[in-house]
Amino acid sequence: MRCEEIMSQDVQWIRPDETVARTAKLMAFHNLGLLPVCNADGKAIGVITDRDIALRVVGKDRPAAKTKVGDVMTAPVQFVPPDCPLDRAGEMMVSAGVSRLLVLDDQGHLKGLVSLADLLVHESAGDALDTARGIYARETPDHPTVGHPHLASEPTPEYFHGAHDRAPADESGAEHPARLEAENVNVGGDRSSKEFP
Repeated sequence: MRCEEIMSQDVQWIRPDETVARTAKLMAFHNLGLLPVCNADGKAIGVITDRDIALRVVGKDRPAAKTKVGDVMTAPVQFVPPDCPLDRAGEMMVSAGVSRLLVLDDQGHLKGLVSLADLLVHESAGDALDTARGIYARETPDHPTVGHPHLASEPTPEYFHGAHDRAPADESGAEHPARLEAENVNVGGDRSSKEFP
């Protein structure tokens, strides 16, 4: 089965010069966690997620009404072509730690969106479970088995003053995979995916 057979085609998108405030309202109204960001001709140039808004706007004390989507979106986009097999789409989700992929044609125009939920419904049970486990493993750090719930620690002042653009690495030197996704989404390099500017 190919992505074009199961993808959502009625996908709403937004332009990069739209404000984050209006984008958040659209996302709330339509109950969306992600909006593709496209040029006027429908060519995808990025995505904006509720996580992008939380971390790059609210978390940085940026005014949502004055911040443009193009300044805080995740780019380049993680995507597959319409004829991509489902198992390959699952592999790409796992490698990038994302649960949604845009479906783009050869010119980079948005054709649809395929999600982990789509794969869970249409992929074989074993493959779908492997995909879900792989994404979950990348999104969650190793949590200690001891301890108890506690009040979140305060972020460093430097974080809010732009002293760095990325979250600090953990003790092992590795960054949180979800943060890497938000800051550095990269497109796979084989024949089933292409990168567009």
